[in-house]
Amino acid sequence: MSWLVRRKFLVLLLTLALLTVIYPVLHATTAERVLWDVFLSFVFVATFFVIFTEKRLKIPALVLGVPTLIGAWIGYAVPGLREASAIASFHILAAVFFGFTVGAILRHIYREETVTVDSIFGAFCGYILVGLAFGHVYFAVELLFPGSIRLDSETSAIPAEDVRRLFHLTYFSMVTLTTLGYGDITPLSHGTRGLAIVEAIMGQFYIAVLIGDLIGKRVAMALAQREARDKQKA
Repeated sequence: MSWLVRRKFLVLLLTLALLTVIYPVLHATTAERVLWDVFLSFVFVATFFVIFTEKRLKIPALVLGVPTLIGAWIGYAVPGLREASAIASFHILAAVFFGFTVGAILRHIYREETVTVDSIFGAFCGYILVGLAFGHVYFAVELLFPGSIRLDSETSAIPAEDVRRLFHLTYFSMVTLTTLGYGDITPLSHGTRGLAIVEAIMGQFYIAVLIGDLIGKRVAMALAQREARDKQKA
């Protein structure tokens, strides 16, 4: 257990890799929808583990995370659940939960006085979670206001309430976050264009500020080590 506590961000990063790297490779299987929900559940469990290391964050995490996790699987228990507002609310809650997790990760990183390998993993996790959060927001917006996003032919063929569409909108989110802009999926409404602008700016700001902090700490560590060596020589 102590190893898991020290490597909690590595565990989270591995679950995120399953969702964002392994799932696209396996998505053509017959269990495509179940596979996405399973990998997404792994991410939720890993985020709980990260947040639960701080006692004061446990209750907010449970309030946000548990209903979201239930929402991911309720469609299997209640197949007739097709209400767009109900489905969208689950995805908005998921976005808030991932945003809360990003805040918890950044809080942990900024409180550390030194740069560790796990803190670098944590910074990477936070960046990916921002993309996942916006993916859920785009899904909810497109579900409530169809036509807000121009989808490619593959995504358009998927039912609007099907979570498999979430993967494609998460892909669009990641492309926006990194400012790649392939153009195969594009925002059409003013609201989604505004969201895309916010996400693109946030992605660049995240990298600039966090990298600057990590470099600053690394330089401080190097100077402290040099000072200690100089004192030993003296």
